[in-house]
Amino acid sequence: MRVTIKSVAEAANVSRGTVDKVLNDRLGVSDEVRERVRSVAKELGYTVNLVGKALAFQKNPIKIGVIILNKKDELFHEIYEGIMLAHDEWKDSGIIIECCVMQKVDVNEQINYIKELEQKNIRALALSPLDEEAVTNELNRLAEKDIKIVTFNTDVPGINKMCFIGQDLKKGGRVAGQLMGDLLPAGGEVAIITGTAKIRGLGERKAGFEEIISAEYPAIKIVDTIELANDKASYADTVELFAAHPNLNGIFITGRGIEGVGRAIQKLNKKNVKFICFDLLPETIQLINDKTIDFTITQEPLMQGYLPIKILFEYFFLNKMPEKEYLYTKLEIKIRENI
Repeated sequence: MRVTIKSVAEAANVSRGTVDKVLNDRLGVSDEVRERVRSVAKELGYTVNLVGKALAFQKNPIKIGVIILNKKDELFHEIYEGIMLAHDEWKDSGIIIECCVMQKVDVNEQINYIKELEQKNIRALALSPLDEEAVTNELNRLAEKDIKIVTFNTDVPGINKMCFIGQDLKKGGRVAGQLMGDLLPAGGEVAIITGTAKIRGLGERKAGFEEIISAEYPAIKIVDTIELANDKASYADTVELFAAHPNLNGIFITGRGIEGVGRAIQKLNKKNVKFICFDLLPETIQLINDKTIDFTITQEPLMQGYLPIKILFEYFFLNKMPEKEYLYTKLEIKIRENI
């Protein structure tokens, strides 16, 4: 005889509504009752009626909001492909994706999209949050309404989220630091080019790089750190960097602006300067092939889009929580021979 929600409710001495809240991990149930219901369900061998749940979701679809951080960033185009891949896989089970694409990295724009998606009655939100208190407050306000939060690509502390999906950002910086150390065994002068502090992940990469250079490569001196105002500034800023440090031996860039840095290296005939960056964008591939970039470190952007939808589908459809709070995508070092 099949175990039903009714039989679990009777055995646990609670209402069917309480069992439904527990099995779907919704608010409004004490920890004691929640544990009792889960224990009874396990003892009775309760399993989700997948066909029935799919039919119910088709009648009342689950809306998942997604905010893509930067329309101009090729990396997020691939993340978007991952989101659509997941949507196509599970759309027949009653999942609707409401996707917003930010025109630029802007706090007010992100907050406006958060509020817009909330008005569409989303049950979950996946995004790359900017490191601003106002954004954190908005996300925690949604979490209090039982809207599930998943972050991807970059994260910030203090958010009541299900999980983060993306590169171990500090480790990525440490890998870049070790690569730079191996490229400059005799030491030398190195500069860091980074982006806005609102994207916390860039700072984590920078911290990881500085950490390993300081600990393991004392002959390397970090002589300058530049924060780009925008990607277009990277060429002019790199030209100024070489003017200030004519004996520069290496450049590490934490995010965007790669094309401008590469162009400055070529124009100034600085091809001896070691250059390490992230991701496998079209301009990166070109600069690797002409030997301007020595290494780039990738982070599986397709999976950063696919996995948030997969995890949220499994949560709503199978009552399954993610295995860990931090789910790191694969970190790979790319050179000319393996791109």
